[in-house]
Formats: sequence, structure tokens, C-alpha cells
Amino acid sequence: MLKLPFKTSPKEFELAIIGNDTIGILEIPKYGDISPNERLFIKAANLADIRIAAVKLASEIAVKSGKKVIEIFNALTQGDSKSLEENLEQFVTFQDLMDENSSARNLVLATAVIQRLVPDWKLENTGDPNQIHPQLLSLVIEFAKNEEAGWPAEATPITEEELGNSIPTPEIPTGEKFSGESVATGRKKKDSVKEDLEVSQPG
Repeated sequence: MLKLPFKTSPKEFELAIIGNDTIGILEIPKYGDISPNERLFIKAANLADIRIAAVKLASEIAVKSGKKVIEIFNALTQGDSKSLEENLEQFVTFQDLMDENSSARNLVLATAVIQRLVPDWKLENTGDPNQIHPQLLSLVIEFAKNEEAGWPAEATPITEEELGNSIPTPEIPTGEKFSGESVATGRKKKDSVKEDLEVSQPG
């Protein structure tokens, strides 16, 4: 690997510890952003732009209803069924399309992040429950979304309740509670921060 002639080298990336002993544990470099190569990978997936579909449908409904396109567009994208109760079938169909698009994008985003660990990892690997536990995948997706968003202050970890809390917090080999802290690559513990992902998820 080529190295830049830094006068002062940047700090090493932290490692986010994701998962638990039941669903598997991953240590993923935390960049605080999506890298340029990762953005290219996501773009190459050629995911449908849901906004274009929303504009097209909003225009069609506007012609029939007399409402403004922007009002219908906002209702579609914000899930406002009350404003479109006269076009409920089209509204529901669009919501299904949004869900499918979101699921597809989540898999691509998670794949891009997992490639930090396994460069040859493919989209089909991400979708295979025999290769990554579905609950672990949910945590990776949450981590990837926060990376893409730059870890906004309001970002919160996935809670045990959201995944059906049923398993007590496992312990790491040292006997310390596995708290989901990010650690530096030098293995020094950092103080827990709100955005770090919980590792005490159920199996």
C-alpha cells in the first residue's frame, strides 16, 4: 500500500464492535462516512430513484384530482394516506415500492461496509442467512446508515426491544461486559458514546 508523506499522521480509525456471541461479532472500521469507493459501489448497483417514480405518480394523480403535484408528492413520500384517501390503491402500491427499494438499498449499503473486511464480499453473500445472521445484518445496516449520515447527534443504536429482547448480555473472554464500545485499532477502550451500536442483541 502506498503511503503519503505525512508530517503528522492521522489517527487510526476506531473499530465498531457489532453483534454478540449468538449472532456473531464483527469489528468494522468506523470512518464516520462512506468512502468514495463505497459510493461508487452503491451507485453501480443502479437502484431505482424512488423520487422519479413519486413525481410520475404524483403528476398522474394531479391530472385527475386537480391537486398540486408537490402536495401529492409529499403525501406519497411521507406516507400521508389521509391526503390521498381517494387514491388509496395507488398510494399503497407506491408504499410497497418504497419498501422494496429501501430493502434493496439496505443490502447494497451493508455489502459496501462489509467489503471493508472482505473485499470480495458480494451482494448475494449479504442476503444469505447462512453467511450472515439476519439480526447481525440488521445491526450492520444500522451501522452503515449512520456511517453514510456522518453519525448525526440524534443517531441511536438498535435496542434490544426492537429485535425482541430475550437473551442476556454476553460477556467477552476477559470477563468484562460486552457493551458495544468502539475501540481504537490499538485496542484501547473508548468511552461509550450514544451512537455506538449495541452488541447485546438477542439471537
